[in-house]
Amino acid sequence: MSPMPMPAPPVSRFVPAITAVTERRGVTVVVDRQPNLCRWAVHSLDAAGRDTVISGPSGDQESNPSNRQLAAQITDAVSRAVPLSELDQVFTSDWMTAELLRAKTALPVSGLYAPPSALAAAREAIAKVESRMVENLTIACDSSRGKGRTVNGCGWVLAYSNGADPVIGSYTSVSTHGGIRAGELAAIRRGLQSTLSLHPILREGVGSLKVLTDSKPALDLLDRVSRDAHDAFDDSDSVSECRRILGSARGINISFEWVRGHDGHPLNELADRLAVLSRRNREMKVDELTNARMIAAVRKDAREICAALQER
Repeated sequence: MSPMPMPAPPVSRFVPAITAVTERRGVTVVVDRQPNLCRWAVHSLDAAGRDTVISGPSGDQESNPSNRQLAAQITDAVSRAVPLSELDQVFTSDWMTAELLRAKTALPVSGLYAPPSALAAAREAIAKVESRMVENLTIACDSSRGKGRTVNGCGWVLAYSNGADPVIGSYTSVSTHGGIRAGELAAIRRGLQSTLSLHPILREGVGSLKVLTDSKPALDLLDRVSRDAHDAFDDSDSVSECRRILGSARGINISFEWVRGHDGHPLNELADRLAVLSRRNREMKVDELTNARMIAAVRKDAREICAALQER
């Protein structure tokens, strides 16, 4: 009778997947990119097991880089964290970042999942970059209404104190009873909501936000609604917008400031252009492609104007 076969001992010890991932060593890259905004961080461990984290954009680096510029920024950071000659593998937080680095750099990008501790450290560094970005934010808001019409064009410009590219936006609202005041408040509300979607950290009381408008009636009603002191004759459209603004502004370090309209204030003038553009394009039924080209022209001007303001 032949002996029963016995399994051979494993060639190497069994390692649970979670342990294998946790013990991986290399450089980890995390990128958080949104329209007009880019934040990234590079994490590595030195020989003593201490964290090294480099984040950006910072200094003279482009704040809204192209893919090639972003790849160059990350490559520079990686080389500062670990000599490229000693670099074994680079982990990324997502597939798009991995593909970008493979296409634009010579970094040894791995297809394996990054160590959780490295991802956490990199994301914490990005959160600190975010905290610096939201210091002294400014939103300029304005509205435009055609004579005898119910459509309000709304425009806003979000400007950063650190020189990052501004964010612009526009849309149209309909107010049968509220008039231009309801449009001014709608512009504030949409500008505020747009900013919060980009920087939810503001809700935690981090940073500060100043809202500029050239409408004293809008600010007056906003103040009265905040004190529950508005009158019965205040139109429902405007009161509703005020309540939505105040609800969105909870927990934010926010202030509202009046600026004289059509008086050369650069951000107010940009917001006015966007408001007029959105209203007229709707009234004249301008196609989406033409509208997008017009908005792109305003965005280009906004970048140049905000860059000039930074140089003052």
